Amino acid sequence: MTPPTAATLKTRYPAFTAVADATVDYWINDGLRFVSEAWGADDYAVGLLTYAAHNMALGGLGTDASSGAGVTSVKSGTFSATISEAQANAKGYAATRYGQDFAVIQRRHNGGPRYVMTGTL
Repeated sequence: MTPPTAATLKTRYPAFTAVADATVDYWINDGLRFVSEAWGADDYAVGLLTYAAHNMALGGLGTDASSGAGVTSVKSGTFSATISEAQANAKGYAATRYGQDFAVIQRRHNGGPRYVMTGTL
């Protein structure tokens, strides 16, 4: 499978259109450590895109750095935004809406029961 391109990410997430293609490509390629081709063609591409968008949003890149999650109020003149306390304290993939989407896909492919053997055979 071929990883998606910067153009694909910018089409799906317009908040990142001003981010340099090289930066977007870096984060897409970084996602290859966490996204497997075994996820299937649809989840493979979306997994890489959501992973890249999450990390770029965490880095303050794009025009949607808050990711829209947890915004409780917005004011336009001399911009003002209020973020819910729960979202402000969110960690890991919960910190952005892109990360939340990635976590859902990742659980679908990496979750499931785990077996641990104890004792001897």
